[in-house]
Amino acid sequence: MFAFSRFLLYFTEVARQGSLRKASEVLHVSASSIDRQILRVEEQLDMPLFERHPSGLRMTAAGEILLNAAKNWQRDFGRVCTQLDDLRGLRHGHVHIATIDAINRGFFSSILQRIRSDYPGISFTLTTMSNIHIANALTSGDADFGIMLNPQSSRELLVKSFADLRLGIVVSSQHPLANLESIRFSHCESWPFIVPAAPLMLADPLEALINSSGIKINEVARTNNIHMLRSLVRDDVGISLMCWLDIVDEYRRGELKFIPLIDTVLKPFTLSLCVAPQRQLSIAASMMLRELESFFALMQSEELLA
Repeated sequence: MFAFSRFLLYFTEVARQGSLRKASEVLHVSASSIDRQILRVEEQLDMPLFERHPSGLRMTAAGEILLNAAKNWQRDFGRVCTQLDDLRGLRHGHVHIATIDAINRGFFSSILQRIRSDYPGISFTLTTMSNIHIANALTSGDADFGIMLNPQSSRELLVKSFADLRLGIVVSSQHPLANLESIRFSHCESWPFIVPAAPLMLADPLEALINSSGIKINEVARTNNIHMLRSLVRDDVGISLMCWLDIVDEYRRGELKFIPLIDTVLKPFTLSLCVAPQRQLSIAASMMLRELESFFALMQSEELLA
């Protein structure tokens, strides 16, 4: 970027590679020129930025402080460039979205495809994280907004939109239960059951259902991976407990059936679109946020499954 000195470009690349030679190959600049720039600044600061070893370079505490500051400067400058593009009316920009794994399915990519079609100048980075890491990314400014499941209330997070998602029993489309419109958990006792294990959030409501119903499920498998859980149910290994969001794509293809549970002990999962309240979003991020708010309204009405 033109706003950053030659030294910062050299320094950050050496820090990334841990080697003058490797940085030289990436930057297409001689290793001696890179080393001169770093030595000059180390002399001005009167402290080393790297420890020099035969195996390579290792950052000192001073180097780590400078590298962190450089990353913040680059990130802030990127936002400034986006705001300048907004002033020019270019509708360009880059949006950083952090999501839980469950949302990264075909139905969500089709939403992003439609947004890109409406705003072709906007690009985005989509990063899958756990709830806690999404919250950290929002407060640190590494993500513009996040999609979280059952977020903890916090002054550092603002919920812009949400959708309550029912839990139910998921079966293959050929299963004898597939024609039911609703079901009680006690009716699942005689069927082979695939247990969703921690850290899947489905593990807690399943335990609550077992305790409240007093039944002993016929466990044939257990997995802590939602993709494997879907595959096992689709292949008729057994039935399982899932949120309807987990199977939207398979439902549309006629592979799986979602049967809502009517047990009163169950509470729906809440999918939330969150931002950091102190963060001022770019016009590009604000436009994408509005589109996703409409998507959440659609999910809340369950038109996605129509």
